Amino acid sequence: MRKSILSCMTLCAAAMFGAQAQAQAPAAVPDQMPFDIPYGPSITADKAAEIVKAVVAESKKGARNWKLAISVVDPAGDLVYFYKMDQTQAGSVTISQGKARTAARYRRPTQIFNNVMQTPAGAYIATLDAVPPVASPGGFPLIEGGRIIGAIGCSGATGDQDGVACKAGADAMK
Repeated sequence: MRKSILSCMTLCAAAMFGAQAQAQAPAAVPDQMPFDIPYGPSITADKAAEIVKAVVAESKKGARNWKLAISVVDPAGDLVYFYKMDQTQAGSVTISQGKARTAARYRRPTQIFNNVMQTPAGAYIATLDAVPPVASPGGFPLIEGGRIIGAIGCSGATGDQDGVACKAGADAMK
């Protein structure tokens, strides 16, 4: 009887440790780095103004009346152009700048950070930088000739509305 119990315990322990070892096996690591878009020369103020016009048009399309703060930054995340629509909430000014800065410095749309924040891994986002990335939709890198020349960030409506309007500006680069 003792041999049976001891054998059973040994088998259970082996199965338990084997399952843990299997669960901790490293995931496949891709060869290519995601969002590896090179930085280019800075967007000009004139080009930024054109892009902002596309955002404003999108925010007023149809029955929309989205009041937005719109920021355009250079590849380092420094402000190049800013436009605030009438009656935009005051808090949206710095949020739009944060979205644009995040999209430029991390070379990806801010929606990606929003998606990660919905998972347990999201707690680590706040530790990425002295100024954590803004994890809300509405920030997009501006790409010209395969290089990031800046980014655009919009705030003032809902996150999804900010994203739709701001994407119209990013798409105006194409």
